Amino acid sequence: MSSPSLIIPHLRQQASRHVALPKIIRPSPPSLLFSKSTSSAYLNLPVLISKRTISSTAAKGLLSSPIVNPLRQYSTPSLAIHNEKTNVNQAPALAAAAQEESMNESAASLKEKHEKRISEIKDAKLIFNQAFKNVQDIHGRENMKFPKEIIWLMGAPGSGKGTHTPAILRARGITNPSISMSSLLATPECKELINKGMMVSDGKVVENLLHALLDCEPEVGVLVDGFPRSEVQVECLKLFHERMHELRKEYKHTPLKDYFPRPTFRICVLYVDEEISVNRQLMRGKLIKEHNAQVMRSGKGEVMEERVTDFDEFLIRARYQIFKDHYSCLLKLSKIFPFHLINAVGSIESVMRIILKEFEYQSSLELEHDTYEAISHIPLATKIGIHARQDLIRRLEHYCETEPEIFSKAVRFIDQEVSPMIARHAISGQALVRSDNTILSDPKIVEVVISILSERGYAVTMDERVHETPKRVDPKTFEIILERTHVYALNVRFPQHHIQPLEQKF
Repeated sequence: MSSPSLIIPHLRQQASRHVALPKIIRPSPPSLLFSKSTSSAYLNLPVLISKRTISSTAAKGLLSSPIVNPLRQYSTPSLAIHNEKTNVNQAPALAAAAQEESMNESAASLKEKHEKRISEIKDAKLIFNQAFKNVQDIHGRENMKFPKEIIWLMGAPGSGKGTHTPAILRARGITNPSISMSSLLATPECKELINKGMMVSDGKVVENLLHALLDCEPEVGVLVDGFPRSEVQVECLKLFHERMHELRKEYKHTPLKDYFPRPTFRICVLYVDEEISVNRQLMRGKLIKEHNAQVMRSGKGEVMEERVTDFDEFLIRARYQIFKDHYSCLLKLSKIFPFHLINAVGSIESVMRIILKEFEYQSSLELEHDTYEAISHIPLATKIGIHARQDLIRRLEHYCETEPEIFSKAVRFIDQEVSPMIARHAISGQALVRSDNTILSDPKIVEVVISILSERGYAVTMDERVHETPKRVDPKTFEIILERTHVYALNVRFPQHHIQPLEQKF
């Protein structure tokens, strides 16, 4: 959670970047630019002059407009006319110059952004490498044992990160306490910087985060609330993932290999629109104030922290704008890691259901690659029955048309041995049918029997057992001769019927 001391300097910094407001000036004397017939039409009209260069499209529009004279003087560099003797024939040349200058500025802007991006990546490497080295010097390289699974939670102000964090932890079976970046930055050193209106450096943030991750149990994962927040921090997150892979490779063939598993990173973003964010925070501030007033009156309970940002709508909207500005950085991570964008507008219960669905176990993400490849051909239990009904119909039609004798035997067996037992146990919802009928030794007949019963709405499982009964003893070898009998047990389940007892009323 950003504090006001972080937000207000940010706003001042943003305000300093705004382009100066347009100036309103009067046109030059008509004698210089217009004929007598047209000068009176423009004598008293103000002209908006922007310090930004007018784009080529705008320039063409101004020059071709029937209302605006092409010789009218503008103070923009691309259309400025310094000589009062300029005539209409110079207009195309001016337009071409404006277009070329606009293209040059556009290319320069793209180049500047690209160079800024490269600079940020380089800065992130320096920042992360130094922070990692500082932590490694304290703990030792062999003790850099980070949790295997890390959930990086971000969200709009008022999206309910604190409310929904327990649901995420339950969904993933994480028992480590969540790491809140706002708590990590509550140290005296960081507070001193914040109170001076200064930002805590990315290096310090990363270093504190690494220390906190090393304090966790590595086997059960952890959730980090509030990181990353900037372009540099996004790059640091990527570098951290790469460093965990390096450690895993380094210790793979050592006794410490179990402490350096393949890392699993998940990015989770809770989203609400701006108006809902504002309303939720104002309501939260109101409820906290009422709670604290009640505590003061009764002397019972604990006073809750009152955040300045829960009472000032201007600060609330400023915080939301900061979230929007940072969101574009997070989108870059969606191409690398599992990315969960969760609509947190609904009720707590509905949002929790979405979270549980999003964070279901996914073997392809959590198992080692070789392990997953070895077992991935086995169908999932949740998908095995998707086309079961169509397959059932196809099997029955096939046996009835191509092997009618087998189909008839299966039907007779059901009529003679299964149906009577089902009728006898109709109320219980389950019947166990034992049979020593030799036709069940044919796998095709067993398949048809189960298919027919399944089509009629019964759930059937079958078990084959061999009973051995002593018959005689060989007088020469004294070997006991056994008689083997095959017994087939069909467990048939169906909906149970409840009979309500009659109540005698007096």
